Amino acid sequence: MPEVISSYCILIFLVPALTSLLILLAGKVPSVSRLLAFIGMSVTFIMTSIVFFESQTKVLTALNNQLRIDSLSGLLNGLIGLIGLIVIIYSFPYLKLEKNKGIIQERKIRSFYWQTMLFISTMLVAVSTNNIILLWVIIEATTLGSALLVAFYWNKNALEAGYKYLMLLTVGISFALFGCVIIYSGVASHVANGADPLQITIISSVVKQGMIAGNIILLAAVFFIVGFGTKAGIAPFHAWLPDAHAEAPTPISALLSGVMIKVGIYALIRTIAVFYSIYSTISLFVTILGIFTMLLGVFMMFFQENLKRFLAYSSVNHVGYIVMGFGLAGSISPSASDPANNGAYLGMYGALFHMLNHGIIKSLLFLSAGAIIYATGIRKIDELGGLSKKMPVTSFCFFIGSFAICGVPLLNGFMSKFTLFLAGAAIPGMLWTTIIAIISSIMALALYMHVAYRIFMGPMPEDIKKIDIKEVPASMWSGMLVLSLICFGLGIFPQLIYPILDKATHVVLALIAKGSL
Repeated sequence: MPEVISSYCILIFLVPALTSLLILLAGKVPSVSRLLAFIGMSVTFIMTSIVFFESQTKVLTALNNQLRIDSLSGLLNGLIGLIGLIVIIYSFPYLKLEKNKGIIQERKIRSFYWQTMLFISTMLVAVSTNNIILLWVIIEATTLGSALLVAFYWNKNALEAGYKYLMLLTVGISFALFGCVIIYSGVASHVANGADPLQITIISSVVKQGMIAGNIILLAAVFFIVGFGTKAGIAPFHAWLPDAHAEAPTPISALLSGVMIKVGIYALIRTIAVFYSIYSTISLFVTILGIFTMLLGVFMMFFQENLKRFLAYSSVNHVGYIVMGFGLAGSISPSASDPANNGAYLGMYGALFHMLNHGIIKSLLFLSAGAIIYATGIRKIDELGGLSKKMPVTSFCFFIGSFAICGVPLLNGFMSKFTLFLAGAAIPGMLWTTIIAIISSIMALALYMHVAYRIFMGPMPEDIKKIDIKEVPASMWSGMLVLSLICFGLGIFPQLIYPILDKATHVVLALIAKGSL
């Protein structure tokens, strides 16, 4: 695709960053903070939507190719913009109620908005940079920018979750820095005069030409998998995720699960894919790591009493599906007629499709869980029941999210999961991945149906009968309803997203293949 210089590469993250600064300086009154956040995020959403569509026909660059947005980057930019806008609008009544209940002080509302806008800005930079060191710096910035949001309530559990989040991710991402230094040392002496050895596109070109020693490739791959894999929530580097998702304010939980862990996966794809053509064992290792993550996540879901922790471990489970698909993409063969290439394509297409779907579905589920907490003040699954009559919209949205995440037909989760199942079946010797993934889906479906039935259809406990429960405000359920409709739309008409995912898939496959696709 043609490359064009575009100011959008800078504006998409500069606008939310400036909004964050304005809120910090001028948003002492909650209504001012809300207004600034809404305007800033609305503008950001418009720009990310423009980038999302423009990146399908051209590659957007800026600052001498230090910023570069192709169709893969555009996909993530669009997702961040959509979920970010829904979360900001959802948070208006959510934070107001918490202030009225005395859970938070008025000044915390300003903190929430400027920190959230800064968090969104860092994620947008992370999926737009073409500099490997800047990628590491910004991935670390997303951690620093969101740590205070995880510890937002400043109680014992929140502080513990924030500390674990900050320490584990900081230590984990340090391994990625080692990988950056190692790969830079191997590339620097092989680049042409004037070329920047820190640019990911230059690094990919040098690696694919076989100029880097094998031990450097393997060592860098290990460091990248540990470093960016920690950010993505891949097991066994996932220990931060359940606590952070459970203790953060629910709108932030939706951002963490819906988009932040996707940023970690994106960084992993950008840095690891090019190594597949050198050592095929790396892709097999990634596949096995995905399967392990998938099984651990669904196994831990059995033991969760807290609704948000249940959803958090579900995120671990689904990171496993995405990583499995990315690993299967490494089976690509130099022969154009090799049937394994079809499986590689399906693996990468399914991984990106499921990454998009999981961002939409899990945001929907966390926002639905937040609606339940907003109306009842209760998080434990066993203490809830009979909410369907009191909260029909929330009930509908939670069931749609539950069916979609488990891969029930006519919803988007089914289409991406089925693609991943086909990928495993199409690659010789990898049928076992499909069998395990299907078993995991069945187990998750049983767990989700149990939880959804218990909360909405089961008997209402006596303590809840004393609460005046009613549906949440429209500013909360409207975003949930939009996400539910997207689940239906992409499930019934998956061809709508096919051209976009196809281009993003070919971006990754071009990195994996020794030649261009």
